[in-house]
Amino acid sequence: QCNTKQILKSAYLEKNGIEPKYTDFSHKKGSTRFCETLDYIFFNGDLTVEQVLELPDDPTSESYPDETHPSDHLMIAATFRLL
Repeated sequence: QCNTKQILKSAYLEKNGIEPKYTDFSHKKGSTRFCETLDYIFFNGDLTVEQVLELPDDPTSESYPDETHPSDHLMIAATFRLL
């Protein structure tokens, strides 16, 4: 039986009104550039989002990882308050 009472919310959507433009950016020779949102912080229950880590609007290099981003995924984070 499905649990339809458990609703998950996205921290970035709740705080900013939109999801991040991208959380993964990669490009390998011979393939197309990939720049999409793959990572989310989901929550439910008696929590409210206090803040989320600010993310860049646009990639800062040809591909991640690079000297400032150690992974092809951006770091995401959220702070919650218990209601």
